[in-house]
Amino acid sequence: MTKFYVKRMGQFALLLFLFSACDSDDDFMIDTGAEKVPEPPKEIEPVGYLAPLQLPDTIKLTSGEDFIGKLPEEYQSQNVSFELQFHSENIEISSEKNLEQVLGTGIYVEETTNKLMINSQQLYPNNFSSSINGNRLPGAYEVTLTASASPTYLPVSKTFFLKIAPARVQIEEMDNSMAIPFAYQMYKDSDAITYHLSTAGLGLENTKWQLHQNGRPDQKVILQDNKVSFAEKPGDPDQEAEWTYDLVASLERNGFTLATRQFRIRFIPEIKFLYGMYYADLNLTIYTNRLHIPLHKAYQSSAPQIYPEKYKKSFSILSIEKDGTVFSNEEEIISIDPETGQVKVAHNHSLNAGEYLIKVEAQTTTGLSFETNLTLIMSQASEDNHEH
Repeated sequence: MTKFYVKRMGQFALLLFLFSACDSDDDFMIDTGAEKVPEPPKEIEPVGYLAPLQLPDTIKLTSGEDFIGKLPEEYQSQNVSFELQFHSENIEISSEKNLEQVLGTGIYVEETTNKLMINSQQLYPNNFSSSINGNRLPGAYEVTLTASASPTYLPVSKTFFLKIAPARVQIEEMDNSMAIPFAYQMYKDSDAITYHLSTAGLGLENTKWQLHQNGRPDQKVILQDNKVSFAEKPGDPDQEAEWTYDLVASLERNGFTLATRQFRIRFIPEIKFLYGMYYADLNLTIYTNRLHIPLHKAYQSSAPQIYPEKYKKSFSILSIEKDGTVFSNEEEIISIDPETGQVKVAHNHSLNAGEYLIKVEAQTTTGLSFETNLTLIMSQASEDNHEH
């Protein structure tokens, strides 16, 4: 009994050892189905900096102009990305957008062409305040452009300033080559003239015209759309003295100025131009514009009158008719003194008797011109005393 028990106990111990050995072997077995952990990639060392951004330190534009800045050609093969930063105070432009949004619309990189684009029509001229919310634009827009191609190249940046000047308003009825265009206007024609404002190259979408009158406004200047006109009896209440309107026209978007121009309109009394005499104190006019003169003889008329005389500048003949038919005056027998306006007939043998209607133009210092007629009735003198 004892031997049997000992034998069984030995067999049991052997089985227990073998079972434990199997469990122990499992601890050292490699699970070939487990996921392998990849080795970390080797860090790429930058080969150097990208080519520098060749942009001006300051870009100056007039509203309506565009700027195109070429970026280095190699950028297109280097997988370069761009970032623009705007450093100006992010003021409110309108209830719908702020300055950063506006700058982001007007300043951008066109990656397909590898160019920095500035569309000033999307932006606003600097240093103006909004007539709506009072916010003031900076004296210049400070912009930083960064080009990156990480990790192959180190990034490069360029900070520049953008200054946009307002465009110049054109007054279509004036000489816009002048610093301050002006025009003379007679009181009697005040309700017949209209001045038109325009801005070449500027879009008018969401814009509004404004007109400021320097000095003391008298409510006589009328602005409707882009047209400037005048109410009844502008200027001097008696319509006798010269009166100047000093005006500033502006085109605005969201209250900010896009274009502006100062111009002046000077009202003057009526200018008299005639062959004869004008007595201002009596408001009396005597015409001597139909005269009989001897045929073939030399003749010189009296000078015409310009009133007020200070406006007198020069004279010229516009046309001549003889008895209702155009007279060519090829020999220039009939002429005019450009300074005095005196009409002259040279001694001749070629003119025929008849009525010669001479249309004369006077240019004044105001830029206005006036016309009048002088008729010379030529007939054979009773005695022909001229030399042949």
